[in-house]
Amino acid sequence: MKHELLALETTNDIVSFKKLFSIIFRMKWFILFVTLVFAAGSIYIAKDKPNVYTAKGIFVPAQSDSGGGLSQLAGQFGGLAGMAGISLGGGKGDDNAIALELLKSRSFLQHFIKKHNILPELLATNTWDSETNTLVYDETMYLENEKKWVRGAPPGRKVIPTPWEGYYTLLNLIQVEYISKKGFINISVTYLSPEIATKWLNLLIADLNSYWRLQEKKIAVDSIEYLQQQVKKTNNSEMQTIFYSIIAEQTQKILLTEVRKEYLFKTLAPIVIPEEKSAPSRALIVAAGTFLGGLLSLLFSFVYVNVRPEKLK
Repeated sequence: MKHELLALETTNDIVSFKKLFSIIFRMKWFILFVTLVFAAGSIYIAKDKPNVYTAKGIFVPAQSDSGGGLSQLAGQFGGLAGMAGISLGGGKGDDNAIALELLKSRSFLQHFIKKHNILPELLATNTWDSETNTLVYDETMYLENEKKWVRGAPPGRKVIPTPWEGYYTLLNLIQVEYISKKGFINISVTYLSPEIATKWLNLLIADLNSYWRLQEKKIAVDSIEYLQQQVKKTNNSEMQTIFYSIIAEQTQKILLTEVRKEYLFKTLAPIVIPEEKSAPSRALIVAAGTFLGGLLSLLFSFVYVNVRPEKLK
């Protein structure tokens, strides 16, 4: 009985393969035509896609080495300082994640776009000419020689775009990876021009450090003003000693904001201008397009033959 079942399954397999090859043989010209069309289309798409380059940087938290007295005070007077709204540095572990979210926020990136005037590069470029090291702009949108926008305004927009329109374009160019266990932060920027990608990455880190530095300085100044008022209100010598200790540490923080430019993130190594493209993978695009064409043509052939079985020999 087992031998009979095995023979039956083998016979069915042979019939199925015969049917499969019969379908492929009958529809071979259709399958070949569709596959070639998809292959040609994928070649066109692959050639039309411009090269992009990725500038990468590795950074470490700059404040990881500045605990010292702040950390000690955080343990002794953290509760008291917290009531006053003062940060003594005890919870710096989360600052990195917060800063990286700030880096991707609309307010920060829109300010970055406006400050450095990069809307034309974000919204009106076609490609980068490696021989002349210049960007090629879409003249139906922006006249580079005249520094003038001439685009047809989208619905609800004006001819001159705003940083709001460039936000998602810039956000998609930025990749952030925070490896908290190792204390490393990988940030990269991908763009048509390798030099501009490197420039933007350096500017993003510089602006993020500057923003964080100024915020920390403002908090420290406000804290000192508050503590000085509290010193005047109390006659308790022990409390005054505590307040003066915290004031000293906040003064130290102000000094750090003045002398340390890389206040939040330090560059582990200089960012190198990329010389090789990071995308697109044209071979992969052509292979995927050709495979898709062959698969779709096969599926259509099977459906067509099953609809008209009488034409299958």
